[in-house]
Amino acid sequence: MIRFFRNIRQRLLAENKFTRYLVYALGEIILVVIGILIALQINNWNENRKLAKQEKETIASLKLEFEKNLEQLEGNIQGIQAFMSAGNTLLEHTGPDYEFGTLQEMDSLLDMTPRMSVWDPSLYTMENIKSSGKLSNLSNEELKLLLIEWDSFYGNLLDWSDFYTERGISYFDFLAANAVNRNMPLIAFSTKGTTGFNRSNEALLRNPLFENILAERVSHNGFMLGFYQEAQRLISEIIVQCETYEDAP
Repeated sequence: MIRFFRNIRQRLLAENKFTRYLVYALGEIILVVIGILIALQINNWNENRKLAKQEKETIASLKLEFEKNLEQLEGNIQGIQAFMSAGNTLLEHTGPDYEFGTLQEMDSLLDMTPRMSVWDPSLYTMENIKSSGKLSNLSNEELKLLLIEWDSFYGNLLDWSDFYTERGISYFDFLAANAVNRNMPLIAFSTKGTTGFNRSNEALLRNPLFENILAERVSHNGFMLGFYQEAQRLISEIIVQCETYEDAP
């Protein structure tokens, strides 16, 4: 093809048709430029298709990660609700007038109160999206905003989790020093029997210090429940936005 155009140029010059030569040369330049532009457009199109495919694969991994996290989170929420229910039942019986024998399930309820529901989600894909700069390039603007919101929210959740765990250990230490731990079902099962001392956990219900620290424990579980429910909402919305990629070409 190049040889063909060169022959035409040489013939026009040989025939001393300079004006026609200039017009032809200009046309040839325009054709070359158009060809380059078309090649660039095709290259850009191929590159965009490649990036779109990579984004779709990344979002699929992100969706799977958040779905597993959500499943785990729902278990944590159920756990916290059970802990709060046990704690509130105990608080209904605290006070100087409590009569021993009234709360038969005292040991079972007390056994639940020191347990902690600390959610530990997998965030490998999320961290990869952030560190690689892919977050700012996401084509789904709503998903981008949700992930930015999630990143900020999760930082606050981690801070609260540290405090929640720290205060939970303080409550555990109180029970270790003041409760009849062998009477609690879980410990009784592990130690193959209850205490031989003439002591009862029901005495805690008349202890104002126990009432204070238990009320704090229930309150902290309530705050953690609020964080977890907000995480549940955010993750559900993120998953919905991830699903919009599934029907994309």
